[in-house]
Amino acid sequence: MWRTVLRARSLLPKVARPRARPGTALLCSRVNQGGAVQATEPSVQPAAPEPACSAYKLQGRIPTALDRKLLLWSGRFKREQDIPEMVSNEMLYAAGNKIRVKICYMMIGLTVVACLIMVVSGKKAFKQHENLTKWNLEKKAKLKEEFEQKLVTEKPQ
Repeated sequence: MWRTVLRARSLLPKVARPRARPGTALLCSRVNQGGAVQATEPSVQPAAPEPACSAYKLQGRIPTALDRKLLLWSGRFKREQDIPEMVSNEMLYAAGNKIRVKICYMMIGLTVVACLIMVVSGKKAFKQHENLTKWNLEKKAKLKEEFEQKLVTEKPQ
C-alpha cells in the first residue's frame, strides 16, 4: 500500500518553492558548494542542485597588455600568440603570485649582496683608519675656516 502511495506522489507535479526567503537579496555572491538544500519536511524531496549564479558570473576576462606580459614572465605561456582571447581569473592571479614571489626572491638576494658590500667597505675603511667621527671633525674644521675667511673679507668695509 505504501508503495502505491509513494509511486503516486512521485507522479504528482512538484510544489513550487520560492528561491529566496522574503527580505533577502536575490543577488548571488558565491557558488552553491553544499549541493542540494535539505528538506525540512520528510514529505518534500530535495530538488536537484542548481549552480548558483553560473549564468551571471564571469568565467574569465580578456587579458590586457600587462596581463599578457605577466603571463609570459611567469612562464605560463612561451609566446604571446599562445595566450587565448579569454583567460580565467585564477590563471591571472596565479601568474601575478608567481611574479610576486620571483620579485621577493630577487629583493632578498639584492639585500644579501648589499649587506656583503657594506661589510667589505666597512672593513676597508677600518684598515685605512676612516670613520664618521674623523670625517665629521674635518668637515666642521673646513666650514669654520671658510666662515672665518668670510668674516675677514667683510670687516674692512
